[in-house]
Amino acid sequence: MKVAAIVPALNEEKNVGSVLKTLLSSKEVDEVILLDDGSTDRTSQIGRELGARVISLPKKGGSGKGNAMKEAVNRTDADIVAFFDADLIGLSAEHVSSLILPVLENRSVMCIGARQRWGGLPGFFIKLDPLLAIGGERAMKRFVFDNMPVRFLKGFEVETALNYYCLIKKLKVSYAVLKGLDIVVKEKKWGLYRGLKSRIRMVWQLIKVRFLIRFYKKEFKDV
Repeated sequence: MKVAAIVPALNEEKNVGSVLKTLLSSKEVDEVILLDDGSTDRTSQIGRELGARVISLPKKGGSGKGNAMKEAVNRTDADIVAFFDADLIGLSAEHVSSLILPVLENRSVMCIGARQRWGGLPGFFIKLDPLLAIGGERAMKRFVFDNMPVRFLKGFEVETALNYYCLIKKLKVSYAVLKGLDIVVKEKKWGLYRGLKSRIRMVWQLIKVRFLIRFYKKEFKDV
């Protein structure tokens, strides 16, 4: 099965290079796609120089994360799609393998990465509620993403929706602990005001989508 690694990015010239290098050298990945959501810095240029396939969207940040992910999926014929944030720190070949292999070997339809933070607290919460697995690092059979209702391809809602689809369809989901993997926090990347504003918007979307998915439960069941 063909595997595509997709990296949605907006003005990530400081970090995207190291992420792409790791993915391009991975033995499990057949195609690396950098989805540039309207960057005004060197994000696209770095991707091309490294040999990734670059898809550039015209409007700065206009697509939103979910729609940008969908655009990239529509541009590949891969059987398995794996998503990675562009601002990861310390992404290794082992991290990539631990995410992709459970899906590639048909042990699950989706594998979600859990960064080991705060003494393993994220993993604890995921065991209590699978919808809380909102990490950007995940691999899945293509049909999982293709079956997402369009209304949930907005911002950060898409990850909760993916979890809910697998839950309601009783599909096997696995989790990979990504030891040593970190991410640049929004406040450090964009400054305190803009970063905090973005974080609040993200939290609001995550709260809102938990109510919406149940209201539109039939849309998930019918696909």
